[in-house]
Amino acid sequence: MGCFPGRPAARATPTDDKPTTSHRATTIGENSSRQRRQKDFEATEEEATEMYDVFMNGNKPDEIIQKGIPLDTIASKWMQPPIMKSMDEINDKNFTFTIKPWKYDSPRPNREPKPDNDENTDNDLWDDDHVRMPWSRFYISSKGKPIWPNICQWLSSLKDKCDNQVAKFKDLKATIETCNVRDFDMKCLEELIMKIYSNEDRNYFMYITLSKMCDLVLTLNSICSQPLPLLRIGTNRSITMSQQQVASLLACAFFCLFPYRSYQIRKKEYENYQDPNFETLYQKGPPQKIEKLKCILHYFRRVTQKMPNGVVTIQRFALPKHRFPQWSDLTTGLCDLHLTTGKRIEDINGALQVDFANKYIGGGVLGGGCVQEEIRFTICPEMLVSLLLCEKMEINECIFLIGCERYSSYRGYAKSFQFDEDYEDNTPRDNWDRRWCHVVAMDAIYFRNPSDQYQMKAVDRELLKAYTSFSPLGKGSDYEFAIATGNWGCGAFNGDKQLKAIIQLMAASEARRPLIYAAYGDKNLITSFSVVYDYLKNQGATVGDLYYYLIRYYRKPHRDSLFEYIFTIPVSSLRC
Repeated sequence: MGCFPGRPAARATPTDDKPTTSHRATTIGENSSRQRRQKDFEATEEEATEMYDVFMNGNKPDEIIQKGIPLDTIASKWMQPPIMKSMDEINDKNFTFTIKPWKYDSPRPNREPKPDNDENTDNDLWDDDHVRMPWSRFYISSKGKPIWPNICQWLSSLKDKCDNQVAKFKDLKATIETCNVRDFDMKCLEELIMKIYSNEDRNYFMYITLSKMCDLVLTLNSICSQPLPLLRIGTNRSITMSQQQVASLLACAFFCLFPYRSYQIRKKEYENYQDPNFETLYQKGPPQKIEKLKCILHYFRRVTQKMPNGVVTIQRFALPKHRFPQWSDLTTGLCDLHLTTGKRIEDINGALQVDFANKYIGGGVLGGGCVQEEIRFTICPEMLVSLLLCEKMEINECIFLIGCERYSSYRGYAKSFQFDEDYEDNTPRDNWDRRWCHVVAMDAIYFRNPSDQYQMKAVDRELLKAYTSFSPLGKGSDYEFAIATGNWGCGAFNGDKQLKAIIQLMAASEARRPLIYAAYGDKNLITSFSVVYDYLKNQGATVGDLYYYLIRYYRKPHRDSLFEYIFTIPVSSLRC
């Protein structure tokens, strides 16, 4: 049809989403293999498109296209984050606070949240429902003795060498290996510190940053003395902690100290969790692993120079079955829509930013993976604590990452990804002292056979996932701020961009939230999506009408593009 500037293919090709992961992706019609876990995270980096190599390389597209409701009009409705109920008023056991009741006080910006350490309570829980902490008295050696005193001794020795400016990389490696009682491949970390860093950067890391990272671990039992509940499948739970506590936990991950989580010695209770320890990131691999390490070590440099004093929340949400939409019956009109080729999702403030997630949150961030989710976690490393806490997501679940600060700028994408420079995050804070950065992790289906995605079983699954993720966390218009998304599940997961666009439009509409669709550099999609949206809007189409379009499109034996198909049927004749 003449209204489209270049006809989209009926089948999507890998572009800007996650690497194929036959183990970690949700699949239709095929079982996955656990043995290929890390390999599959890295398997399709070559599939990142040329478009992303150009547009994500720090350069703006030659021509920025914006369609629909102006972005400023949408953003102006939510200039400040929603006001939360005070922490001390919350008595719900599903809300865990590892800090004493806290609120943001702008006239006193240097105040710090205090850990909630109840000396009258035995917080040492060593069970399947809580993170097994390295300081636990139940974490014992084969000889039956607690391991934590030895860890403290070895880290104190390393710290002394750092403070005396005699620490070498071999001392760092030996400390990690001694703490774990086995050898480590640390080729990437060694190359960064010993070959890529300048003498000045190397000395600063080895003598100053590393010493303070040791301190973060050595004080773990006082900074993080409260047991951390695991965010398990089927639960609606959240954990709110200080940025200092997050830094302490991530320093433990740097030294690979979380028991029973590493792939080589994983216990069955953790088979549905990520490995939060950094070991696989250190191993020999593609150059982007070194660039990710640059970002993460830059984070440690920042927080050890001046510890941020804000708050972070990791929240798991499971949509109850009685709230599942009956899509064909819905009469909700279409939401406001802004489309742009000129922005990345992470640059759209005051919106719920979508993480094109793996069902195992973080995807290949600690391996060779380096696409949308992995990059986001790398430039905002506080998100990495979710790997410690979160079990894999089911079809009616998502994970919210609230208040995580950004520390790095970057260039490129996938193989061309590079740490660029320091990033100063100046987004406002809510009354809990969290950055107004709301990110939702939502995993798409990986389609080995792209034609499977048009089956209504697959469509229903993706609709449920999107609606779950877009549902406001609170009641009232303050929680209905816009959703910033893009070509979710359309890269190596083989999703059809046009189908995913319609699915997300339906979910956002039913959630009563505006949609900001940021398809960076993708002029054809933005232009054609705008034309289709206007066509549907002018006819008064509802969410239920769009569902009927998808049913009829699935039944069509030979498919043109979905957008072109929509133009062949007036809304008024859909249900005839």
